[in-house]
Amino acid sequence: MSNSTTTDGYTGAEGILNLAFALYNNPDKGTGIMNLVNFAKNLLGPEVPPAIVAHGLGLQLNLFGSYPEPKDKAPSIVFAVLFGIVLVIHTVIFLINCSRGHYFWISIAWIFYSVCKVIGFSLRAYWAPDATRIQAGLTSEVFLIVPAVIILSANLILAQRLFTWRHPVGGSRKLFWAVMMLLYGFVLVLVGITIAASFVPYLNFITTEAYVKWQHVVQFSSVCLIAYSFCSISLIALSFWFPTSKDENLYTYQPWWIESFAPFYFVKKNAAQYAEASFMRRNHNHRHAIRVIAASSHHYKMVKGLTNKRGDLKHNWSIVIVITTTLLILIGVIGRCIVVFQPTNFAHSTKAADPWLMYVCWGILELLVNVIYILGRVDLRFYRPDILPATVRAIVTAEQTYYPSSDEEDDGFHRDRPETYGRLQEKRQQHVGGIMSDSVSPVTANGEIRPKSAEDDVSQKISSASSHGLDQITEPPYPVISTGDDFKF
Repeated sequence: MSNSTTTDGYTGAEGILNLAFALYNNPDKGTGIMNLVNFAKNLLGPEVPPAIVAHGLGLQLNLFGSYPEPKDKAPSIVFAVLFGIVLVIHTVIFLINCSRGHYFWISIAWIFYSVCKVIGFSLRAYWAPDATRIQAGLTSEVFLIVPAVIILSANLILAQRLFTWRHPVGGSRKLFWAVMMLLYGFVLVLVGITIAASFVPYLNFITTEAYVKWQHVVQFSSVCLIAYSFCSISLIALSFWFPTSKDENLYTYQPWWIESFAPFYFVKKNAAQYAEASFMRRNHNHRHAIRVIAASSHHYKMVKGLTNKRGDLKHNWSIVIVITTTLLILIGVIGRCIVVFQPTNFAHSTKAADPWLMYVCWGILELLVNVIYILGRVDLRFYRPDILPATVRAIVTAEQTYYPSSDEEDDGFHRDRPETYGRLQEKRQQHVGGIMSDSVSPVTANGEIRPKSAEDDVSQKISSASSHGLDQITEPPYPVISTGDDFKF
């Protein structure tokens, strides 16, 4: 346990620390490092002798990445700068997208993640020259642990969108969303417990029994984090189930204006807003279509047809991105779990606690994760259209009928389009002229010829039907202009 001493002989440093422990009712010697530092500074002055610092650190519980030494300052600064560059790139992509009306809110999570990494490595660089800067050290540890949870949570959201794309019925059910929200809430509570379990033993003197319990809490949270890492992979595996007939018959709303996933591609300005406005002319039930990510190779109905310029957007690489980044983060999570399940003190630390492993897992591998995010353009691959504005969703229009609107023609002429209005009028005049030339004008009581009216057409067709039987009517007794535009989605 942590009550063992770091040397075989009894030294002056050990005597001073034992005096402090006796004044605080003999707590576990691996706890209360903050109180020990304050006691030593009050007794010996602001500069604590290195022997006392080394002996006190030797009693502390092992950390993933160990306690920094002066030689750790340089690599910590390097990684702080590199993650600062990642922060700038994520921020620039988010701002460009927002300027074009493309709001991918998960980017905020990656921006916050990058901020945490910069703070974590910066504080570790500040902590390295002086081990008595306990507050900076504890804060650094938290800001280096939390980013892994942010990445895993973001990947779970991406996997959830892939699942909803494959199974829009199941992915849109309230039960499925309730389970996912419960999972996200559990992780938030777990992070809070982990932070508390990491802080309490360093800030307060506690008994050995309480200290062991806090260690068990940290161990439990690390195991839960490993299980949480597999949630996104499991959700992707579930998405490969064969879709049900309900999935195939359900209309989905995809961002059809996304034409590429290329690293330097950005959507056209306000393309999403133009798409939202188009729903004002659609069926009422189309406004409640399930919002999914973009993909042209798809076996579900869509409320908007694909265009030839859009290309072939598939999600094989999207699945690879989620699985690869999750596995890269999982390496660091497993490494930390190994360390917390070895309840040895710093004086007897194992190779799993060496700083180089931490720099590889929390530095190099996480930088690789961000490179994959940026070059893979997850902000395009996993973009789900925003919910339609309330003004659009509130519109209630009639359902589609077999009789088309009178303001549209087969050739796409529309009365609200000035460039086609003249052609539409010309076509209608030709149609009316043909009818008039084939008709016999009726004669009034005074022997005058008057123009044939629509009522005469109806009367003639009804009388003809009565003489030959109603089953001889092959068209309605009124003119119908058939179009196809009303049925194009």
